Amino acid sequence: MTKLARPVTKDEIAAYNVAGVVLLRGILDLQTVNSLRGSIDEAVRTLKESPAGYDLSFLTRAFEADDNATLKSESGGQHNVSDIMDFIKESGKPLLVDKVEQSKGSFLLDTGITSRLRDFRRFTLNGAAPEIAAALLGSEKVNFFGDQVFVKEPRTRERTAFHQDATYFEIDGDQCCVLWIPVDPVKLENGAMMYVRGSHRDGRLYQPNVFITQTPLPGAQGEPLPDIEGNMADYDIVHFDVEPGDVLVHHYRTVHGAGGNNSRYQVRRAASLRYCGDDIRFKTRPWAPKQLHHTQRLNEGDPLSGPDFPVVWTRRNEQEAA
Repeated sequence: MTKLARPVTKDEIAAYNVAGVVLLRGILDLQTVNSLRGSIDEAVRTLKESPAGYDLSFLTRAFEADDNATLKSESGGQHNVSDIMDFIKESGKPLLVDKVEQSKGSFLLDTGITSRLRDFRRFTLNGAAPEIAAALLGSEKVNFFGDQVFVKEPRTRERTAFHQDATYFEIDGDQCCVLWIPVDPVKLENGAMMYVRGSHRDGRLYQPNVFITQTPLPGAQGEPLPDIEGNMADYDIVHFDVEPGDVLVHHYRTVHGAGGNNSRYQVRRAASLRYCGDDIRFKTRPWAPKQLHHTQRLNEGDPLSGPDFPVVWTRRNEQEAA
C-alpha cells in the first residue's frame, strides 16, 4: 500500500528531469509530518551528542571574534573546524550573512540521524520517502544514501551558500535525488530554497564549499562555482514557498542555496534525505565530509550495498504488492 497522500504525477516527473527540481505539494499527510517534526526536534535536542552536529552560527561568531580556542574545541567530530576556519580566512572570501535585526538565531545541522534516532530511521527507510524517490528515479531499486537535518531559527543571519551536492557525496552516476522536507511554512523571508533550473544537465561538477561562505572545502576538486550570490539576475533561479506536507526534490547535481531566516518568530526546520538508483557507484572523494556513523567502506566502482546503504524499495516488490 502507498504511504503517500497522493501519487507523484507524470508532469512532476517531467519537471524533475527537465528543471532538476520539482515541488510535490501535499504529498505527505499530517500524521507523517508531525512525526518527522518530532524527530527533527529530538535531533536538535541531542545535537551535542552527535559527532556530526553543529551550530554554525556559534562557529561564525567564534570565527569573527578570533576565538581560536572555541574553534579548536569544536574540531573533534566530523570536521576539523579550526583548519576549515583558517582556510576560510586565507581565502579572503567573506561569510555569507544577511542583515538581520538582532541576529540571535542559530543555523543548526546534523548528519546521520537515521543511524541514531528510531522514529527518523522508520521514516527514511520504511516511510513515504523511498516511494517518492522511486517515482522520480525510474529505477528498478532504490538505496538509501544519507540524511541531514537543517534548522534556521528566527533571526538567523547565516545564508546557505549556493552549492552542488554531487561533490560532497562519494558516488558517481545519474540516479541520485535529494528530498528536502519542510515541517514548517517556508518563504523567502525565513530561508526558502533556491535552485538554478537545469543546472544538473550541463555535466559540470563544482567544488564543494563550506556552506557559510563560497570558500571551497580544503583539497576539493572540481570547477570553481561562479559567484551566484553576487549575480542573482544572471541565473535562472526559482524558489518555492512551501507548507508542511510538501516535498521539494532535486537532482544531486542541481545547484541550490538559501538565505537566512529574517523572520521574527517562524523557525525553518527541514530534513534532507538522499536516495540512489541502479546506476550509482561508489567513488572516492578524499575531501568529502567524513560519515562517522558508517560501518563499512566500499571499493571504487562498487554498487551501493550493505547496512549503510540498504535497499528501501524495489519494483519487483511493488508489483507483487499490487
